[in-house]
Amino acid sequence: MDGIKGIDVSEWQGNIDWQKVKNAGIKFAMIRTSYGKRSLDKTYIANIEGAQAAGIDVGAYHYCYAKNIEDAKAEARHFINTIKPYTLSYPAVLDLEDPSQANLSKQLLTDMAIAFMEVVKDAGYFPMLYANKYWLESKLDCNRLKDYDIWLAQWAPNPTWTGNFGIWQYTDKGKVSGISGNVDLDIAYKDYSSIINKKNEHWAQKYYDFLTKEKGITIHNADFNDVVTRDELFAILARMMGYKE
Repeated sequence: MDGIKGIDVSEWQGNIDWQKVKNAGIKFAMIRTSYGKRSLDKTYIANIEGAQAAGIDVGAYHYCYAKNIEDAKAEARHFINTIKPYTLSYPAVLDLEDPSQANLSKQLLTDMAIAFMEVVKDAGYFPMLYANKYWLESKLDCNRLKDYDIWLAQWAPNPTWTGNFGIWQYTDKGKVSGISGNVDLDIAYKDYSSIINKKNEHWAQKYYDFLTKEKGITIHNADFNDVVTRDELFAILARMMGYKE
């Protein structure tokens, strides 16, 4: 199966041996951190820290119970407060699928999704929406969601949803070394780690890379937020103009 191999986990998987997961060829993990306006997944800290320590790219997801826009925003803020101690290399995801929301209008559900993901985006994370094929086709207005990446849940040999999606959850009955019982398996069709790292890259990184990698210049204690003093600026300009020590 083409793509980048991943899993998604929550407290229901119990204790996970993340080094075994890494050795099994898993490249990324989407980890449930929170749900509702106040609740936390019991294992999210151990899962994030364990996966990152093993060298696995990590994203996070929040299971949503909101039934109006304000509650969706409140849940998003709870999600952000939960994940802010961590650097994510995969998206920060809204999981929108609860049966209690099924009778809400398509407009309201879409408004809620956009409101949640905008809070996530404004906090500096890469937002994404997780939903199953039925919800994407029947419950959500995907024309209004074109600016956001989709994580498709469709347990089937091949995805049949015709819209664009960046991750596909293709089974809930996967087996991976290091995890007891079943686990959801996913395929990513984008290299989110590279996309997110590029997005978060300091504007001066390209100049630093040019000097160090292409020109072979050694730069000690590089901090892009350091202030250049006037005398240092004069020295830099003089050397650029050909001054020799």
